[in-house]
Amino acid sequence: MRILLCTGGSPHGQAALRLGASLAQGSPEAATLLGVVEQQGDRPLVERALEEGRKWLAGAPQPRIQIREGHASEEILAEAARESYGLLVVGTRGRRGITRFLLGSTAERIVRQATVPVLLVQGERGSVERMLICTAAGEPGLASVESGGRVAQLAGAQVTVLHVMSQVLATPVLPPAGALQVMPQTPAPPDEPRGQIADLKASAKQLMKDGTPEGMHLEQALGILTGLSVPAEARVRHGLVIDEILAEIYDGDHDMVVVGSRPAKG
Repeated sequence: MRILLCTGGSPHGQAALRLGASLAQGSPEAATLLGVVEQQGDRPLVERALEEGRKWLAGAPQPRIQIREGHASEEILAEAARESYGLLVVGTRGRRGITRFLLGSTAERIVRQATVPVLLVQGERGSVERMLICTAAGEPGLASVESGGRVAQLAGAQVTVLHVMSQVLATPVLPPAGALQVMPQTPAPPDEPRGQIADLKASAKQLMKDGTPEGMHLEQALGILTGLSVPAEARVRHGLVIDEILAEIYDGDHDMVVVGSRPAKG
């Protein structure tokens, strides 16, 4: 995997550079170190940051060093489009006085417009040992598993594949006897939806055993990771998607989270 490591010289940019360099150590392909100078006076800072990054890559294939002047997101996206990268790494905060590597500005624009996987690094993280890959049903979800699995392969990390099932009842709830009904009550469907309600409470193991669509999707995800020689387990949580992902992050003490997104157009 070819990795693009980006920094503007800030502490958060260097934290991203350090973690990205640790991943690049596991790749047979040379990484690219990209420093973006947004104000002319920042050039010495960026040069020192890139030299530090070169040291962190000692033992890896000789990196390609690039310095660009301009708006951070524009220069990063241009470099990502210029070459064939498998991963783009940026920090989520920067220092005052420059356009910040901050989710909501530079980093958000990169995530929305990049056509390659993006790793946002928040804070210091010395290594990646446990990774959470969140997947929805279908090909986009499996694409997230594939991308996350390749990063886990570089890091030597163990993966938990998470699928969240929403708690939407498959059958209508009848009102109490005598209650006013503004709309006619829809009759309850046959028995099949009751099996669907049971699925909403089932574990990943049970879903895979029963051959449900969610279970087959999880089996496909585990098969992708097995093919990459990445140790993995599947988990299912039930409830609101964001709440359950956050709960799993903290319960499992994960070092990295993989979530799919759709690139913006225009």
